[in-house]
Amino acid sequence: MAEFFQLTDQFAQQHQMCRNFMTSAYFNFSDFHKHNVLANRSRWDLLVASPEANGFFTASGISKYIPNMYSIIEHQFLRMVRKHGRSDIAVEEYSRQGWTYHGKGVWCYLDQELPQLTMIGSPNYGYRSIYCDLEAQVTLIPGSKSLQSDMHQEALGLLSHSKMVSEAELKQRIRGSPMWLYGLKPFILKKM
Repeated sequence: MAEFFQLTDQFAQQHQMCRNFMTSAYFNFSDFHKHNVLANRSRWDLLVASPEANGFFTASGISKYIPNMYSIIEHQFLRMVRKHGRSDIAVEEYSRQGWTYHGKGVWCYLDQELPQLTMIGSPNYGYRSIYCDLEAQVTLIPGSKSLQSDMHQEALGLLSHSKMVSEAELKQRIRGSPMWLYGLKPFILKKM
């Protein structure tokens, strides 16, 4: 993944046109991923599950707070985006009545309307994906416009059920969250 960040950053620097779409079920991106998205000169659209599309949404006990924890982490990331002056980074949430969301992947649009490469597989791009779990990811470089179009349609299908969220909206959502959730954040980021 480090090579991907280098490639897209160099391309964006030389051509001023590089757009990436990255999706994971959870907003628990590792510090490595968050740092590289913020430092990369490409445009980024990040898609994650809305609280209602999170599998823990109807859980009982302490698990019912997990979707709220991800909203706290999203809010903190969007604050970092604002502080870095990055208006070209957006966070969207997948929401579809009766559905949960567990999509994963990256689509890279270098200077065209169709993706030139995609990465698909099991990583959630979190701490566990890097340091704990055995994950599999494949990078596809399509050799035909037909395959590029199919990859693009897949991304559009995911985005058709999503909505961009703002820092202000997330701040309102997490208002009143128990303070102990903030203390659990390091555990959640390493274990979920």
